[in-house]
Amino acid sequence: MDQQKRKDLNLRLGNLILAIFLATVPTAITYGTLSIHGLNICRNLSSKLSDTNQIKSKCDDAAWDTTKSYIILIGFFITLPTWMWFYLSMKKKEISQK
Repeated sequence: MDQQKRKDLNLRLGNLILAIFLATVPTAITYGTLSIHGLNICRNLSSKLSDTNQIKSKCDDAAWDTTKSYIILIGFFITLPTWMWFYLSMKKKEISQK
């Protein structure tokens, strides 16, 4: 592998690791927001129906399961633009230095 390709690969991997690290906070905030939203829907639903204990517990479980199933997708869509922004900024800086 020639030197430029190796340097480009290192730049991509380094920026990906940085983007993953920096995307954890927005991912956690989004996850928490969606969880609270799901639980609020369940609370509102249970206030409008009878036999609320069983409905609320099942609805809460369904809300948590739904939110958990989206955590990878949420992380991906937050990390990808961050990574591309870092990579393109560093690449542009590298080209302008030449």
